[in-house]
Amino acid sequence: MKPFERPFIPAVLPAPALPLARYLPPLPEGMVVRWLTENVPPNTWVLDPFGSNPLTALEAARSGYRILVASNNPILSFMLEILASAPPASEFEAAISALGSSRRGEDRLERYLQSFYQTPCPSCGKQAQGIGYIWQRDLPSPVKVRYRCPECGDNGEKPFGELDQERLAAVGSDAMHRSRALSRVLQEGNDEQRSTVEEALKTYLPRPLYVLTTLINRTEGLALPPERKRLLTALLISVCDEANTLWPWPAARPRPRQLIVPTQFHENNLWTALEEAVSIWSSQPVPVPLTHWPERPPESGGICLFQGRIKSLLPLPNDLQPAATLSAVPRPNQAFWTLCALWSGWLWGRDAVIPLQGALERRRYDWHWMTHALYSALSGPNQRLAPGTPFFAVATEATPGFLLSMVSAPVTSGYSLEGLAVNGEETLAQFWWRSGKPVEPASGQSPKIVIRRAVQTYLCRRGEPANYLSLFTASLAGMVEAGLLPRNIQDVSNDLMTRTQAALAELLEDRSFLVRYAGKTTSEEGGAWWLANSEGCEEPLADRVECEIVKQLSQHKEIYRQEIDESVYQAFPGLLTPSTEFIEACLNSYGETAGNQPMVWRLADQERPAARRADVKAAAGLLNGLAKRLGFESQGDNPIVWQNKDGKPVYRFFIMASSQISRYVFEPQPIPLTHCVLVLPGGRSSLHNLKLRRDPRLNAAVETGWHVLKFRHLRQLAGLSDLTHDRWEEMLDGDPVSWEEATQPSMF
Repeated sequence: MKPFERPFIPAVLPAPALPLARYLPPLPEGMVVRWLTENVPPNTWVLDPFGSNPLTALEAARSGYRILVASNNPILSFMLEILASAPPASEFEAAISALGSSRRGEDRLERYLQSFYQTPCPSCGKQAQGIGYIWQRDLPSPVKVRYRCPECGDNGEKPFGELDQERLAAVGSDAMHRSRALSRVLQEGNDEQRSTVEEALKTYLPRPLYVLTTLINRTEGLALPPERKRLLTALLISVCDEANTLWPWPAARPRPRQLIVPTQFHENNLWTALEEAVSIWSSQPVPVPLTHWPERPPESGGICLFQGRIKSLLPLPNDLQPAATLSAVPRPNQAFWTLCALWSGWLWGRDAVIPLQGALERRRYDWHWMTHALYSALSGPNQRLAPGTPFFAVATEATPGFLLSMVSAPVTSGYSLEGLAVNGEETLAQFWWRSGKPVEPASGQSPKIVIRRAVQTYLCRRGEPANYLSLFTASLAGMVEAGLLPRNIQDVSNDLMTRTQAALAELLEDRSFLVRYAGKTTSEEGGAWWLANSEGCEEPLADRVECEIVKQLSQHKEIYRQEIDESVYQAFPGLLTPSTEFIEACLNSYGETAGNQPMVWRLADQERPAARRADVKAAAGLLNGLAKRLGFESQGDNPIVWQNKDGKPVYRFFIMASSQISRYVFEPQPIPLTHCVLVLPGGRSSLHNLKLRRDPRLNAAVETGWHVLKFRHLRQLAGLSDLTHDRWEEMLDGDPVSWEEATQPSMF
């Protein structure tokens, strides 16, 4: 393996559902535990200096580690406390029942609040429940109502009507509620934050703000046991988020980072949101011991929560020396941090907002700010850690600026990079660091030379075009290896990102070195790049991954999905890490799940070597028979060549059981490509399409004229009694498999 390359640590399961998950760094389940068990002795202390995702601490604690979490965000701290206690759904439901049965005048609170969401059913005319409203930005009222009728069972969307407008107007003026929402957040005399809070409040429409305010006020006034009131508060955190306008419609997987209202958005029924939040908050399997600093959790494993910045906790006592540091590092998120300040004030009062005042004062979170923020959290602990203490960081939704921060901050904090694995297609990165190791001296090489060498080496090993993020990461790794990044935080200048990108941009524009394949966007970072001279490069990464997965399926009667991932990641470490999508496409093309075990795979019967050899032989026989029927002479085995009466080759057929077409389409052919045919199983269609979509070089080669003929379509053609030469040419592409969106290389 090359310097810094490490096999990507596979997940056992996708990231589980969490409250406020759309703001948190996604953390697939199993990565943290796998790294800990392989690198850190059990029953030791682990440090999470960011506390950005509760799953980090929960996984570590359940695996027998004591983890010290520093969290300066009251919302995240409270989430960790509730999730660690793993309350059952019945407790949440009892709390909702108490809230809903409280009186609002002569009516129950639940019935009163749900009345704001009633709408006439278009089928039976009875009162239906509005489950949501579709708005267009800047319009005074919704355009559609999403409804569900308890009487006739009808559901769907309908136009927003007069009766719906009456329900909307029933809320009245929200001036008082908006004023109170503002006052619960702002500190006395602090007008600097007023504009930020007012801007954030604009993401709350009058009806949601009224319902939310009513729920919070009533919860505060209920005579409930403290623990039950805490459970209601947890549910209200979800409702606080469900109440804003940052929900684009049609529903997607939104990850808002700015307080920008979508062009079309969804207003949620907040009582329904309150009830639906129960399943997420009660999803934890078992309780985890959690204490608050300085109380210690049991040696068998648990969480010690410090509600503040890690530097405020230092120095740590001598009997608490972390054996490792780990964290899911958060992306800068102005929307989340600002909203957390609002929610903290609404739920707990102004004093709870104090730790987040910086979020109300800062408008811009660039890579330079992020580098200093990470340095602040990492430098202090590193100075007190034993030399050689490992630090494992997971960075999700990676961008060039985020990656630069993720590398620069640890380097300036005194950590030495030992490894990284980056899935550039899924923007998920893993970093292995070590404290107290001497840093290699700077090589004195030119950054341009270092970046050029890094890009060339990476593309040669990848064997196929790469996107901008992958090339930037390769360049960054080359700069770290050459010692070209600043060693002191004072030397991290504002223009470091600009200079790094400029050096890479100059290289990407050098058409004697790289060919660019245009992407769907016209930005400088769109598209993919490949070497102008690819002599000596390895086979395309996709073909090699396909071979590895087929090998694993063939060598095992049954095999767990995690074992497949591990073998693939071991074979293709570092920046060669293949995407989950591609691994799944290979599995679906060649394998099948074992009965009702979705995580256990086996080779499909039709993919066994003997069966596929028979298919290939049968395809060859059909082509030989067709040649004779159409007046051609058939020559060769692979390719099979159809010759006319003059002995001139007319068609070339390449029969394969795989989707590894690169060996043929990248080679010059002695006849026009419009008469070259790839013959493969129909079961390769999805995998073939994915390869064309992710590899523009391969797609461009196929689009020069190649035909793709499935085995099944070949059988259909051979079965036609009236097949003529003209009809053959007309029907050859009758069962298409190719990817439609071809891209051509930009040569100038």
